[in-house]
Amino acid sequence: MKLAKFIFFSLGLTFVFGAAHGQKASQPIDQVVAVVDTSLITKVELERRLAAIEKQFKTANRQLPSSAELRKQVLERLISEQIQQNLAKEQGIKVLDPELDRILNSVAGQNKLTIAEFKIKLEKEGVSFNKYKEDLRKEVVAARLREREVDARVRVSEAEIDNYIAEKNRGKNSQGANGEVYLAQLLVAVASNASESDIASAREKAESILKQAIAEKDFLGFSKRIAIAGSGVRSEDLGYRTLDRLPQLLVDASTGVASNQMVSRLIQSGAGFHIIKVMDRKGLSASSDAEISVTQTQAKHILLKHRSNQTEQEAQRRLNSFKEQIKVKEADFSQLAKKYSEDGSAANGGMLGWMSPGELVPEFEQAMNRLNIGEVSAPVRTEFGWHLIQVIERRDAKLSADKQRDYARAAIRERKLDQAYEDWIRQIRDGATVEIRNLD
Repeated sequence: MKLAKFIFFSLGLTFVFGAAHGQKASQPIDQVVAVVDTSLITKVELERRLAAIEKQFKTANRQLPSSAELRKQVLERLISEQIQQNLAKEQGIKVLDPELDRILNSVAGQNKLTIAEFKIKLEKEGVSFNKYKEDLRKEVVAARLREREVDARVRVSEAEIDNYIAEKNRGKNSQGANGEVYLAQLLVAVASNASESDIASAREKAESILKQAIAEKDFLGFSKRIAIAGSGVRSEDLGYRTLDRLPQLLVDASTGVASNQMVSRLIQSGAGFHIIKVMDRKGLSASSDAEISVTQTQAKHILLKHRSNQTEQEAQRRLNSFKEQIKVKEADFSQLAKKYSEDGSAANGGMLGWMSPGELVPEFEQAMNRLNIGEVSAPVRTEFGWHLIQVIERRDAKLSADKQRDYARAAIRERKLDQAYEDWIRQIRDGATVEIRNLD
């Protein structure tokens, strides 16, 4: 489930980068700009990725870093990607053509296109379909490597869940009267006019300090040793405070972090990089009357299961036919679900009931969340088959005690995954043999 979520999140980047890969403009003379173990990164690859990034910044109306800094950052991204592909190859992680074709069909379906229409659309935009396909294969391989090396190692304790629920409950009290939190922090300062390289240096310094701080039992003593005059590091002992007396940045960062625990990632602000420890909490517990509210969705679906005697294209064609019948009011969604849906909800006209975030597989939930009330989706592929989805209603609802813990566990795990992934990337980068050539 987590793998699927990561893949389809990444696909947006693949499509953008793919456009640059497939451009038909004249090609520069190719050179090797980096050697990653035994693999090569060429100048053509670097220039294509740079063009794609510049296009993204221009579309978003954002200011680009300096040319040299951007070039360095993009090359590092390519190096990281190549290291992951090399590791995946060593571990025998592959995506065979039949599976890749199924994923391509799903991507096309999410864009409300058949695979033939999707190919035409790519080619009209100057994107090589074969190149896009191979980039997609690499995305899936990288996702599976991450699942094996990072996702499987992340654990969430019951104490972390208790603190998360307690923080959520306290957040409903605007006066912060339910308890106090004791925070301390180190700030690696960054000047308001700092260059990209200055910011990168400050981040590297802060990351080094964070690693040391995690290993230290006496954070306040460690802070005093680090924050010496002229070091550019400032120590702050904030003492016990209610939430309304803390900057929102610190409130958000410490949410769900237990007493005597470090916030496991750097927090960046206009002042610099914050290294934060929750020293203690008091006057607050995860009581039985704690409440977490979420947006629930009531939806129907029609499911056509994966079958050896039915192609992916045929399943999509059938569901598109059902959607057209519903659109022109030749048939009702519930009637079609009762007649054709291949799961237990068919008897109820495809009704799934009220679903909370995280209860459905990611592909289904993401497609459902994009729909307006009453809207019918394009065909959506999941591990169970192909779905047609209709949203009936949405509501804000309080979760039961058990559901609260499930929700909290998922939220904490998601946050931990991000930090664990960043740490893993740094680790494999340090362990790789990389030679940079002709970057200028």
